[in-house]
Amino acid sequence: MAPEGVTRLDHVVLPRRLPRLALLERYYPSPADNLIDAELEAFASPGDTILDPWAGTGWTARRAVAHRMRSVAADPSPFAQLAALAFLRAPEAPALDAAFTQLAGARKVDVTLRQHIEELYATRCATCRRPVVADEFIWPRDADAPSRKAHRCAGCDLAVGGTPERVAPTDAQDLAKLGIDRPADESGAAREPVPLSLGADVPAASGDEPLPEAPVGLTEPVGPLAEEGDAPAQPGVGGEPGGDGGDDPPPAESGGPRFASTVRPDALSDAAPATASRLAPHYVALRERFPVLDGRDALVDEILSLYTPRNLYALEAIAAAIESEFGTAPAGAAMRLALAACLLPASRLNGYPGRVASLRIGNGHVRQPASRHQREANVWRLFEAAYRDVRTAIASGRRERRMARFAGEFGELGDMGAANVLWLRCRPGAAGQYLPDEAIDMVVGAPPRPATADELSFEYLATAWLLGRAAAETLRLEPLFGGGAPHDGVEAAALRHALAGVAPALKPGGPCTLLLEGDDPDRLLAATVAAAAAGLELVEVIHRESARSGSGYVVHLRRPGGEDRLRAAIVSGPLRLGGRQGRLTYPELADAIGRSTEALLRDRGEPAGLARIVAAVCQHLAREGLLARLAEVRGGGSEPHGSEPDGGVHRLEGGGTALLGRLLREELWRDDHPQLVRLEDDRQVAWWLREPELAEQPLADRVEWATYSILSTAGRLDEAGFLDRVYRLFPGLQAPDEELVRACLAAYARVGERGSVASEDRIADRMDDHARVVGKLVALGRRIGLRVWVSRREQQRTVDGRPLGDLLADEERRVYLPLVVRAPAEHLNAVDVIWYVRGRLSFLLEAEWTAMMGEAVLRRGRAIPPDDRQARFLVFPGERTGLVRLKLARSPWLRAEIERQNWHFLKWEHLDALLARDSVTLDALEPVLGLDPLIERGGEQLTMFGE
Repeated sequence: MAPEGVTRLDHVVLPRRLPRLALLERYYPSPADNLIDAELEAFASPGDTILDPWAGTGWTARRAVAHRMRSVAADPSPFAQLAALAFLRAPEAPALDAAFTQLAGARKVDVTLRQHIEELYATRCATCRRPVVADEFIWPRDADAPSRKAHRCAGCDLAVGGTPERVAPTDAQDLAKLGIDRPADESGAAREPVPLSLGADVPAASGDEPLPEAPVGLTEPVGPLAEEGDAPAQPGVGGEPGGDGGDDPPPAESGGPRFASTVRPDALSDAAPATASRLAPHYVALRERFPVLDGRDALVDEILSLYTPRNLYALEAIAAAIESEFGTAPAGAAMRLALAACLLPASRLNGYPGRVASLRIGNGHVRQPASRHQREANVWRLFEAAYRDVRTAIASGRRERRMARFAGEFGELGDMGAANVLWLRCRPGAAGQYLPDEAIDMVVGAPPRPATADELSFEYLATAWLLGRAAAETLRLEPLFGGGAPHDGVEAAALRHALAGVAPALKPGGPCTLLLEGDDPDRLLAATVAAAAAGLELVEVIHRESARSGSGYVVHLRRPGGEDRLRAAIVSGPLRLGGRQGRLTYPELADAIGRSTEALLRDRGEPAGLARIVAAVCQHLAREGLLARLAEVRGGGSEPHGSEPDGGVHRLEGGGTALLGRLLREELWRDDHPQLVRLEDDRQVAWWLREPELAEQPLADRVEWATYSILSTAGRLDEAGFLDRVYRLFPGLQAPDEELVRACLAAYARVGERGSVASEDRIADRMDDHARVVGKLVALGRRIGLRVWVSRREQQRTVDGRPLGDLLADEERRVYLPLVVRAPAEHLNAVDVIWYVRGRLSFLLEAEWTAMMGEAVLRRGRAIPPDDRQARFLVFPGERTGLVRLKLARSPWLRAEIERQNWHFLKWEHLDALLARDSVTLDALEPVLGLDPLIERGGEQLTMFGE
């Protein structure tokens, strides 16, 4: 039983995502805040203790604190904990801005940190030669120096023209800042790095030309630097690279820039090698922060070589300033998070042109970037932009913000005013070891997928760089150094261990909610089987189907209490030999799969895909007790668990999630299944009943009618309120996909002031319109030269003060319809209009003011056998065209019936065009038929009506 004051959440809640930090969404994707809010409001109360075994960056903890609840969060990642601290403890925006200003003004070499770092990127505008700060330098791959620079110059003369953004070759001063002395060309620009295979100089290209191809085999100078005024030593023999002893290149301009690099601590000397930056103190300090396995230090060198010496120095300078200025202060976590967002864009993974590639480490080595050019971004400007993103993300999560106070152990969590957050640095399966039994009121979590190589690599980089070696040593390093790829069942095993670890800490009757993003049915099977193995009871599965907001599952579980065990003991059940130890057989499981799928399809009245069918199967297995029995079946030994002396094939061999998924697919993909038929096309795979019978209207038609009812009766209502009301009417697995709901809204809604939505359609007005359309169809049939029938229901309606029945001749009123169309009379009498020539042809016309086709096509239409001398027309308003098209696209069964019964579409507005003609024949119908008729495709088709 649910506690007093706690409601039940049994319908879809569409996620509404607030601005998030792109870095965290890339590596630590989080559920939408409103999803967590809905679960907490439905199943918990203020003062309850909420546990999230998959805490990530603390999304559940933030929402629990906002709802005046206590939170226990468990996650093994040090970097995730850093991000959680940044959001839970960050000061208000003014204080955060003051902290950033403090960091920018920190002293570094007698200047502020901001000035010191931006001086590293100081250059001159290629147009007006004024001092500017470059946004980025562009390096050819494997080159020893940048070839281009990109900058903005607000001081350029407007007469020069062009945009403020400039791209120009680097000059000698730019290279000198890196400790490189290279001769300049006649324009003063430094010569481009050239491939060793070339035998002549390659002049620098102008700013408007495309970048040169990436040089191949470039090396740094191998000998001592030349004396001032002499040309530097070049690779090759006797002169130009790859040359055979030609003339020396022209000397550098006398008096040109010649000074030590700002990123190298030692003064420039003749004996200074080009790799002297590798001995810099900041390089050594960074190198010590990365732990390795088996002494494979080459990985650390490969990681640091992804950064130019200038960017490596700038990143370390910011990190050191954050440590010295803030230490463990709350603002420090936000600054470290901003710096983490700079690690990849500031590396050589930032390709040109293109996007920032992911860091990928495998077998102890870094996958090198494939881009032909790399950007050397201005680190300080990257950091400023990242700080703004962090500030925006923190500010967006301050709805009902309350102070988070951290506890050192579970006993310190108390009432309001005491500690309200306990953060456990442990894996989900170990969280229960730190908690008393039956001390948690609710478990809410979003189990992540197994970490990819990219995620593990970035976590290793960010943790070591920002938090140090001790924190990085707690990470999973084996996959990075060749520890083997995870097997297929790793996620199922992790879920089983996690739920088994936290189940004892949950109070009897306490709810547990799993938020699974995506519509992967195997993840749902893994979660439900793991929950059953942990002793948790599956209450229901809610499937959210949406291409716009993202599909997902919400799995509601609960821990059974003493009352549940007593109820299970006294309720009679089917007799099983051996009781709970009775073996689970394949026919038993196959029968459950078939019955649950058939019940789902009959209830929805339309085909369903695999993701929704699996949800229905899981619920059915849980109600029948088969899920718990399946969780107890384990494989092992050389002999199959289900083997029999007679070699029977009906026993299950082994157990677990993989087995259930395999058996489910085998059953659904059977071509000879007695109840189900598989519908496949280019767009989807769905299942439908072999002998369909509609107990009620298809789900799409019910959603359409619910949409109209809400819009016409709810008064002022915004879009979010409308979506919530619609989904409340279709709980559980009845929930429609979001695209259908929005198509219904677009077909009926009128947007009013302040985003309110309402319908202008009124039942009385639409019924009058329907009667007028029927009258027009009668007149059109007469003009074509056919006899006409109007349904007895429509004959009583009046148009222009005259009943529609008066439009029929006496013999038309008395006609016996089965002699016109071979079908049951009760179904023919319900058809709105019939055009016919007895014994030769007949046309059945259904007029609708909605896009609902269930009654006309799937119920009445299937009862009237199709014939070669028969055609059918669905006449509907043009504003419903999009909804009709969507219904056809999402239902293979409806499309098949439309084609089999020979249905054609005719829009209301084209009836007047036909009636306006002097003469009308059957051939005149062709240009106006269809969802995209010829009359709507261009001016040349309009001449077909212009005799």
